[in-house]
Amino acid sequence: MRLLLSTVLALVLVSGCTSKPVLDLDDLLVPVSSSGATMPLEKVEQSILTATRKRGWISRVVAPGLIEAQISVRSHGANVLIPFNQHSYSIHYKDSANLDFDEGSIHRNYNKWVHNLSKSIRVELQNNSQRL
Repeated sequence: MRLLLSTVLALVLVSGCTSKPVLDLDDLLVPVSSSGATMPLEKVEQSILTATRKRGWISRVVAPGLIEAQISVRSHGANVLIPFNQHSYSIHYKDSANLDFDEGSIHRNYNKWVHNLSKSIRVELQNNSQRL
């Protein structure tokens, strides 16, 4: 009986855990047009800026090929760096507030935000590649 109770308690504790490994996305492809033309760097930048804005992130161009984006939800926040070129983009964790970051683990909501941001960036890039 004790073993069963201990097992159930352990499962409850593990299932309640909200920390996950930090999601860094690397070298996600920028689509090319149907004719095979690559998107100009300025269009890639504009697509990323549009996607961040639509998702509620505040972003700024730090340098050519590098955007920093920040999101705040209630008392929680995250900052990411988005390096990009004509062929790919990445999303890398920079820092966070109130997301329990600890040695590569973070609250699972961060990963959801990054996943949704990447999805929006892909949509914007795809839309712009069709206009080339």
